[in-house]
Amino acid sequence: MLQFINQQLAVPKGLIKDYTKLNINETELVILLKLVLISSETSEMPSFEAIAQETSLDENQVAALIQGLIQKDILTVTVGHSDQQYSEHFSLTPLDEQLSELADKMSNNDSIEKQMNFTQLFERFEVQFGRPLTPIEMQTLTHWIDTDHHSVELIHAAMDEAVVHDKISFKYIDRILLNWKKRNVKTVDDSRTVRKDYQQTKQFTKTVENFPVFDWVNGENPYDK
Repeated sequence: MLQFINQQLAVPKGLIKDYTKLNINETELVILLKLVLISSETSEMPSFEAIAQETSLDENQVAALIQGLIQKDILTVTVGHSDQQYSEHFSLTPLDEQLSELADKMSNNDSIEKQMNFTQLFERFEVQFGRPLTPIEMQTLTHWIDTDHHSVELIHAAMDEAVVHDKISFKYIDRILLNWKKRNVKTVDDSRTVRKDYQQTKQFTKTVENFPVFDWVNGENPYDK
């Protein structure tokens, strides 16, 4: 058991993964992580000296980094006073807002990319079939992606396989995808491995009489024999 590593610290995953997209470097990230840790207990701004003592930086470097984070709208520091005493408090709200905006932007980009990939897949099927797809065929494409969770790239590979065998039909492609799923094929590279195994098996059938022929549609798969 990792006694010390497993001690919990609530660090935003997006901050660790995408901090460069916030235009901050690794040194600024360390300062932010320290402030995230401090914020779980207090909003009072620690002194530059206190932060420097826990890093390899000096006070001037810490001050410059804090100022840089403020200018980049990652951090805010406010000054308050009571009973003639001044105190500084920091807030990571700007960081949270930027992470939220970044997550929304990346989500939108992913949606746009997925739509573009589906459109390209849809257009390729129409080109290969030489006609517009029927509503049922369009539903089948969507089913492969949304329900069966086949990647667009893998569906393209299944189409390639159908073209090689000169059996371009949704039924044939569906059998390929089902067979690949059964064999835990998840990437195009996996599909190439299956094809290579099949080609080697096919060569062997030339020397063995009545060896079962590989048939995607009817499921007569020599791998299962």
